[in-house]
Amino acid sequence: MHYVTGNTVIQPVSFLTRDLLTYGVGIGCTEPRFVYELDPDFCAFPTYPVVLGYKGETQDVVGHPSDTMLNGPAMPNFEGTRVGLDAERYVEKINPLNPKGGTLLKVSKLISVKNKGAGALVEEEAILCDASGKAFYRIVTGTFLLGARGVRDEGTSFSKTFKVPARSPDKIIELATSRNQALIYRLSGDYNPLHVDPTFALASGFEEPILHGLCSLGFTARAVLCAYCDNDASKFKSIRARFSKPVIAGQTLVVEMWKEDNKVLLLTKVKETGQVVLNNACVELSPVAKL
Repeated sequence: MHYVTGNTVIQPVSFLTRDLLTYGVGIGCTEPRFVYELDPDFCAFPTYPVVLGYKGETQDVVGHPSDTMLNGPAMPNFEGTRVGLDAERYVEKINPLNPKGGTLLKVSKLISVKNKGAGALVEEEAILCDASGKAFYRIVTGTFLLGARGVRDEGTSFSKTFKVPARSPDKIIELATSRNQALIYRLSGDYNPLHVDPTFALASGFEEPILHGLCSLGFTARAVLCAYCDNDASKFKSIRARFSKPVIAGQTLVVEMWKEDNKVLLLTKVKETGQVVLNNACVELSPVAKL
């Protein structure tokens, strides 16, 4: 059976100014341009669109998986699959979102399936565009199907490997998460009980609820914007990262950065444990045109 067919699924997604504010607070922003709608530079934080694939068009609480997730491209049902893990993410800004909100189309398809021995890496590409076809974002999601057997490679993988330089980091920024960080972040649309329900977390193999990996991704993007962009979102082009270990809300994230031309290579660690939680990570910066 072929899974990478080129068939696309088109779904409407929408957001309000309030959603941008909620997301900004959910990833710990304090800069007015990301959390205060009357700031003259108010804009969407560059990684906001990652939540649209969860919330869809609704402004209410959604289940997990949400209808938007369930009605997206069908995930392969390989024999032996025990669980699907959020493995990688690539987020590319093509055009900035309207800070007043709007409705977009999520045009998505599976682009690759790769046998990884212990399971399968399945990649989905989503383009966020308006009704005229103008593209705003490209998001590639890598899901690891643990235990999957009988996997045949299909398509061309978008996954890449980055190695940080041997030298010491050029910059290091520490960002503390709050004990209620997951409770705030989930309000943007990812209501997975793994991040709030101790009983569910224990049944899933964790001693306590864990922070959303995409929340840690947002914190990491914040560090780069602070270190190299003076918090100017227009200088952000893309981010990619692999999720390697869970974070517990209340822990401090240490983002180590190496500048290489227009790219910033990254490692994000938990200060309290020393564990790397985001690796294979890179932010690409955009030059800002001089007027």
